[in-house]
This record gives sequence, C-alpha cells and structure tokens, in this order.
Amino acid sequence: MNDQDQQPRPFKRIYIVGAGPSGLLLALLLSKHRGPHPFTIPVTILEASHELDSRPRAAHYGTPCIPEFIRADIVDKIRDRGLVLSTMTWRKPGTFEEVGGFESGGLRGVSLQGLEGVPEGVWGLETEKGEDMRTHCLVLPDLLRLMLEECVERGVEVLWRHKVVGVGHTGLGGKDGENMEEEKGAWVEVEVLGENGEVKERKKVGGEGCIVVGADGANSAVRKGLFGDEFPGFTWDRTIIATNTYYDFDKFGWSDANFIIDPENFFMAARIAPATPTHPALYRVTYAEVPNLTHTQYLSRQPFKFQSILPGSPTPDQYQLLTLSPYRMHQRCAPSFRVGRILLVADAAHLCNPWGGLGITGGFVDVGGLYDCLAGIWDGKADEEEILDLYSEKRMEKWKTIINPLSQENFKRVSGQVELERDEFLGALREVKGDVEGVREVLLGVMGVRYDFTRHYRR
Repeated sequence: MNDQDQQPRPFKRIYIVGAGPSGLLLALLLSKHRGPHPFTIPVTILEASHELDSRPRAAHYGTPCIPEFIRADIVDKIRDRGLVLSTMTWRKPGTFEEVGGFESGGLRGVSLQGLEGVPEGVWGLETEKGEDMRTHCLVLPDLLRLMLEECVERGVEVLWRHKVVGVGHTGLGGKDGENMEEEKGAWVEVEVLGENGEVKERKKVGGEGCIVVGADGANSAVRKGLFGDEFPGFTWDRTIIATNTYYDFDKFGWSDANFIIDPENFFMAARIAPATPTHPALYRVTYAEVPNLTHTQYLSRQPFKFQSILPGSPTPDQYQLLTLSPYRMHQRCAPSFRVGRILLVADAAHLCNPWGGLGITGGFVDVGGLYDCLAGIWDGKADEEEILDLYSEKRMEKWKTIINPLSQENFKRVSGQVELERDEFLGALREVKGDVEGVREVLLGVMGVRYDFTRHYRR
C-alpha cells in the first residue's frame, strides 16, 4: 500500500436523501467510481417511503443527460426495456395540421468528444460508431426499478422508512469561531417509521466527515431544513393531467411525440411503449384541465376531454386508460444549492414545467455535475470549497439562463401564447427540414445546459 492509500479520505460517507431518479443515479455514479486508489466511495440512500414511487411522472429523457446514463452503465438496459424517440411534431388543434417538427436520425452515432459540457473521462466509454443521443424513453417507475437493481448489485446501502425531518452541520464554527475544533461534516435527523407509519425511533445520521445530498424532490425536507419555505419563483395557474393510455395514434400517422397547440385544450401525446400483438402503443397523454378539482372530478371529466381533443374523438371503448394523475406546474429555484457540506440536486434544488422534459433532464445533468465535483474531492484532484461553490454557482446559472426561460417558452408555445409565425424554434426547424446535419446542430444546442466541472481539477 502506498502513502496515498494510507492517507485518510476527504470525507467518510455520502448520505443521499431520496430514492428517486436523481438520488439513485447519483448513487450509481458514485458506486461505480474508481479513482487512483483502491477505496470506493461509501454511499447510503435514506428514503422516507417503504417502496419506490409508482406515479406516472417523467418518461422521456433528453439528449443532455444521455452521457450520464452511459457512464452509469445503464444506457443499454434503458434501450432494451424502453425505446428511443425519432420524430416530434407540433400540431394545430382540430385539424392536427403540422406546424413544425423533426426527425432526429442525425443524433445517431454522435461522438461525445468535444460535445459541450461532456468531460473527457466519458469520451472513452462510447461505442466505436458513436452514441445514440436521441431522446430515450422508459417510464419512471421502470427506470427507478432498473436503477435500484443496479444499486443493490453494486452494494449501495438503501434505508427505507427513514424520513428526514431536519439537517445540520459540524465544524462550520460560529461568529466567534466556536466549534472550529470539530471536523467538517453534515447530518440529518430522521424518523424511522414502522409499517403503519408510526415513529419507532428518532436519531441523527451522519455527522463529522460526512456529506448530505438532498435529492428528495419538490417538497424536499433537506431544502426546507436549510431555507424553510423560501423557494423563489411562481406556480402556474394551470393544472395538467398526466395519463398512460393505450390508443392507436399510429393509424392517424402521428409521430413518436406530438404537441397540440391550443390556449385551452393543449396536450401532448408521446409514445412510451411500443405496440404489441394485443395492444396498440402505450402513450403518455398529458392535457390541460381547470384547476382546483378533486381527483375524482378529474377522473369523471376524462372521457369528455379525450373525446373532445384526441384524433378520432374516441369513446372509452376505443382506448384503455391505465393511470391518471393531476399536477401543478412550477418555476422555482432555491437560494443556493450548497450550504457547507449539504447540497441540493434536481427537483430539490429547482423546478420547471414539464413541457420539453427539461425538469428531469436538467436534474440528471445536475447529478452528473455533482458527481464530478464529489469524485474530484475524493481523488484529491479538486479543492472542496472551490468546486462545491462552483457546483452551486454554475448549476444555478444554467437554470436561470437556459432551463427556466426555455421551459417557459416551451409551455407558452404549446398553450398558444406565442405567434407561430414568430416562433424562433419552430422557424429554425422549418429552415433545416430535410437537412440531417442542420437538424443535428439545432438539437445539440440544448447541450448548453451542461457544465464540465472536471476543467477545474488540478492537472
């Protein structure tokens, strides 16, 4: 064992709060990391529930996050269990006339080398023919099961029924420098829950030498422990309903993903599973609804909505509704993504509306960036204070300058708040229609949400 192997590591353990998509992906990346020494990064996931979330939420993951699936070594399994989207179209209501769209074949066989925000360490993981950077699809419950399987196989500790109710620090010192003798660290206070939700035990987890990552979603207990109810931004005054529905959109010649533009009855229909001998393709149909109704009321209104908005005006005997969930939409960003050794990632750090998939995609990109920061600290290649401050600064900057404005533009487009003739994105697609390289260039523009933190490693 050499001198480096005998040196203490820069932190003892990383506690990830939340067994959702961002928390599981971060655990996978950390568990797979192999630096210049034999030590693996100890990781524990704390999850309040007793099981994975089964609600119909995200299903489509955009180009910028594909490098994270590649280096987490799950991209092939996502493709095997799900599908890859090739065509997207924006349409007028009623007639469903196409007003813009693309075929993304130019994103097959893309070299990762030199792509914006992709670290050099990922370049060597691509296939000889390049990577498929098209939008990938696997419904979130299935993706979570895949990620959890991989985490368990790689030895990641997952503690279920561990509800975080508070957070704190060690070693930061006070105004007069008290407690500076403590080692830097972070802890969470958890309630260990029984099968009926009763609190069996209350304890602190972590402490000196530890790092806490809040990956616990929009209602993050970690964020609230840091900032209370402070979560600047706004909530849209529209409600959307997300469904998983078997319906034969193929007979109408529809694309893999379709966005119908209308001020009142906008909706999306995007393929999430291929057709089988017994069923047409499964689609995520997400549509606009009036706010402030109960789940029962939304469910009772659903047949009327489908008959009013979908092609063919189907009645319930012509489709199969599997799930229905109402959602409010938000545009919010935490005051900071870092306080000491407590960090925020994905929905715990920021929110945006789901049109265009920038919420889940941006969250996965956060995860990849945070992984690079933590791995750099672990390997002694990065200064902790500098790179964690940069993580907060750069990821907040990407949300404010790209994710927030672009996602708002996406929603305004589908809800008819943008004049189609003046829509720059649809105009750009019309200009490059039929030009494979031109479409590729337009679609790779969204890689700007990434940032390569390894550029700040000591060389």
